[in-house]
Amino acid sequence: MVKSATVSGRIFVVERRVAWAVVNGPGGHNFSAVLIQHQCVRREDVEEVMAECRKTGGNFCETLVTWGLVPRDTLRELLVQHFSSQLRLLLSLPDAQALFVPQPRAYSSQLTFTLDELVPSVEQHLSHTRVERDVMANVKQSLEETLKTEGAFAACLVDAKSGMCLGSIGGNANFNIETAAAANTEVVRAKVKAMTVLGIKDRIEDILITLGEQYHIIRPLSTREGLFLYVALHRANANLAMARYRLAEVEKGLQV
Repeated sequence: MVKSATVSGRIFVVERRVAWAVVNGPGGHNFSAVLIQHQCVRREDVEEVMAECRKTGGNFCETLVTWGLVPRDTLRELLVQHFSSQLRLLLSLPDAQALFVPQPRAYSSQLTFTLDELVPSVEQHLSHTRVERDVMANVKQSLEETLKTEGAFAACLVDAKSGMCLGSIGGNANFNIETAAAANTEVVRAKVKAMTVLGIKDRIEDILITLGEQYHIIRPLSTREGLFLYVALHRANANLAMARYRLAEVEKGLQV
């Protein structure tokens, strides 16, 4: 168990191999959500598998494989990515305390990993963590600059492949920026697909969505394929030309 003032987590180890990693707090995310975001399974599939595991005591991942929902190799690759991100977060906590709790129990899954598979070397990890902190600080500053745009009330940087936010700011009870970002990832994918079908060999500068009371602007990064800036503005007091100009300027200073 690992715990800091803001984040807590659990790392399950079986015969010196990592079997699972869970983070509660900022930066933590559920593996089921990862599977759904990668379109490996539907939410209904996850619920059925979890119900089966509760009834039989079976392993979640092994049941996914047995039912033919996710190939073992694909599942293993996603688990490595997921556990690596969770472990990097826990290892980067400056004020964390660790507690080792032996729990004698059987573990039926073969999907376990050495620490080297997930975190190749501590030195490399610490160096990567420092770079990662600098990047996140830059992302935060860039999003803060975006929110200074007249009319802007929410902004985020999004991974177009997974729909996950790499940083977000703003929003309210009626507008969840991270949910909106995930949903609008499909807009970007659809436009890229349409361009491919039409044989248009060009890049998307930005996509404008005009609603009755809001503007939504999507700007794919020219310097980093697969990422896009997303900003929501109140239409009543937004200057659309200025907003597009501000996003272009923010992109220039964004380092990812």
